[in-house]
Amino acid sequence: MKKLFLSCCLLLTATIISVTAQPLTERYGRFLTQPEGYVCLRTADTICIDGIPDEAVWQHAPLITRFTDISGEGYPTPRFRTQARMLWDDRYLYIAAELQEPEVWANLRQRDTIVYYNNDFEVFIDPDGDGHHYYEIEVNALCTVFDLFLEKPYRAPRRPHVQFQWNCPGLRIATHVDGTLNLPGDTDRGWSVEMAIPREAIAAEFDNYLQAGNYLRIGFSRVQWQHSTDKDGRYHRKQRADGTFLPEDNWTWGATGQVAMHMPERWGYVYLSALTAGSAAPEAFRYPDSYPVERFLWMLFYAQEAQYAAHGRYHATIEAFGLTKEELNALPSGSHVSVEAISHKYEITVTLPDGKRMSIDEMGCLAGETK
Repeated sequence: MKKLFLSCCLLLTATIISVTAQPLTERYGRFLTQPEGYVCLRTADTICIDGIPDEAVWQHAPLITRFTDISGEGYPTPRFRTQARMLWDDRYLYIAAELQEPEVWANLRQRDTIVYYNNDFEVFIDPDGDGHHYYEIEVNALCTVFDLFLEKPYRAPRRPHVQFQWNCPGLRIATHVDGTLNLPGDTDRGWSVEMAIPREAIAAEFDNYLQAGNYLRIGFSRVQWQHSTDKDGRYHRKQRADGTFLPEDNWTWGATGQVAMHMPERWGYVYLSALTAGSAAPEAFRYPDSYPVERFLWMLFYAQEAQYAAHGRYHATIEAFGLTKEELNALPSGSHVSVEAISHKYEITVTLPDGKRMSIDEMGCLAGETK
């Protein structure tokens, strides 16, 4: 950014109050709700990846039951129950999910087809929580997998590099149907999936993130379609009279705030515990110390997105955001915020009293020493 950038630095004890503008915490409130949190326990037991999470150790893993509409408050409650658990060891991150489904169907069988055109379960993992370099694994009841790696989210102003040909190295995955598959007229109980994601897939740039004390950012999504059957008993996504498909339901572990899963900052915080499942009571989850700074930076990111969409340029000073005293006070006392920007690029940095920094840019890349 160098000399072309305008720069300003603000000591947060100063008061910046917008008289007329709506506070950013209200304007972007649906994107600022606290993400879900989970304590992922170690397992000392062998887990058979057969799609049936019936090993005793799974019963000691905390149960996730809070799946909501992806858009959040005010939207319909999911019609069917979804629940998930996680465990880890030195080799794998283990995920098990159980999906209540009275009529289990799937017809996509080829690897890396668009699996979410069937009912599916999806996992998103950002190993280092920077909002970039993450991957997605989708699976339907037939155990057809669609996995891909993304350099950055689709919202980025410059087209992201998406590796559709990427296959999760060493992935072990299986599904199980509790009932019948693709058989109209009966009532099923649902289907389940187990997967073991190897350490190599969670590593990046030679860093091993599968270690006790680390936080992973993980999102879970369930795509659910209304369906119809033809005269031959084959299942299809339900269509309107004009031939267009009825919209799918998206049920997620914590709402992103809109119909978009590619918002890594909205995924859950998963803490890798050193405790072994079944050996002791799980520790209480606590958010990382960096969370208030991360939330503050993402709030400014959303404001910059709106500013650019409306005016074709970014805010170049912290005053331009119209922050309230309450919004500034969310940061530790004595913090500084600086903005460097030209019309199409920017970087916002928070410097904490101890000198550590965290920043965000127009690509939605979060970086810093506090992470």
